[in-house]
Amino acid sequence: MNALSMLFVAMLASISAVHAEWLARGSKDWAPIVFSKSGIGTANAVAEARATREEIQGWCENWSPGDRDCVQRELASEDARRVFRATADCTRGRITAIDGRSYTLAGRWDHSDIGGGRTRWRDASGRIVGRDNASGGLGISQQWEVLCPAKAAVPARPATAPAARAAPTVPPAAAASFAVGEIVYARFGPAWVRGRVTKISRVAAARGHELAYNVTLDNGERGVLPAHMMRKAPRP
Repeated sequence: MNALSMLFVAMLASISAVHAEWLARGSKDWAPIVFSKSGIGTANAVAEARATREEIQGWCENWSPGDRDCVQRELASEDARRVFRATADCTRGRITAIDGRSYTLAGRWDHSDIGGGRTRWRDASGRIVGRDNASGGLGISQQWEVLCPAKAAVPARPATAPAARAAPTVPPAAAASFAVGEIVYARFGPAWVRGRVTKISRVAAARGHELAYNVTLDNGERGVLPAHMMRKAPRP
């Protein structure tokens, strides 16, 4: 299945304030950035997010290159003016997603397709919410990961998985720089996942400024990472 047709869901785990959290909306939608959190990991977890010019600008560059009116048009949209709110009871496996609907935890997805190992959800009618783009189940997973991170850690693939699915060997850490379009491996939970660098920016950091890399992973996820959370892809 083509990962680009799937839901772009969770942003990669961040380790500094510059790597903002977000709440997933859809595969071809910009993501509202979290500005308020409370009760994370508890029975009363809350996260609120809203549009930022930086996020919309990056989305326009990825999805509508050359469209000079894209940023202003999106900023003027109704969604750009709203606050997206997700809540969860992390102790009982329940979430009310940004769509306003409630879902109950129903285990984890197997590793046969995208989102393997991530949380699976059941809607109010008792039906499993699919992990395909139209259903949006992985978007719910991403929101749960923001609200209940300790409950959402993606387990490693079983040791009995076929050799063809084994995680690739990743080079050790090094002082490396990366280029737009370069194939890399990025840290995602306990694993290293193959992806491509789509943008480079210079951001404020504790020691002045550092480069940050927008990375789109082969599993359909995307995020902004510092160099030490990335590795050069082995040469063929």
